Amino acid sequence: MIQLPDLSKMTDVEAIHFYTSEFSRLSREGQLNSEYGKALLEWKKEMNKRLEQSRKEWW
Repeated sequence: MIQLPDLSKMTDVEAIHFYTSEFSRLSREGQLNSEYGKALLEWKKEMNKRLEQSRKEWW
């Protein structure tokens, strides 16, 4: 089982930083279609939902 950070324990900035760092690394290594890469994509979808909610609350 792939373990990604608990999004609920991260700030928005930390989550974005983690995702962009991991995406860049996987891209360089040609591993975007790996099991980890697919899990990271699902994690990103959850992050995007949270960011959208934060924007709605902010405005």
